Amino acid sequence: MLYRRQRNLSPLLVALALLVGLALGFLTGRVTAPDPTLATIVAPAVQHARKASGALEIVDLEYERAKQGNATSHAAAVSAARQAQAELGAASLLRQLDPGGFREAQAALADLLSAVNVNRDVNVVRTGITRAQSALRELQAIGTP
Repeated sequence: MLYRRQRNLSPLLVALALLVGLALGFLTGRVTAPDPTLATIVAPAVQHARKASGALEIVDLEYERAKQGNATSHAAAVSAARQAQAELGAASLLRQLDPGGFREAQAALADLLSAVNVNRDVNVVRTGITRAQSALRELQAIGTP
């Protein structure tokens, strides 16, 4: 015969070659991957702190409207203050990296929410917002070199 009959590759041999290829690809990818930096690890938590700061801007705007007699604005101010607390709560990594700063931010947000709930003067609420913003800025600075 002029033509040789081809042998079928064993399915076991094909599976083994596939596994070896996958393992080599994985190892190559891991070796060439950059090491994570503190900034990349902390970035999601810092993003939550930024969202909390953004919510505080809404508190300021809505609370001033509420003091002018807009009832729905008071509810919006309370909701924004609670959102700021929730965003800070989601930034649990910041609690581990700066426990004192995290507690200060929590206390500032709790005091602010209390002031909004009992309809304190606009200047008292603004002072609370400034205090909370300052504490949140310090937490946001953790991930920057």
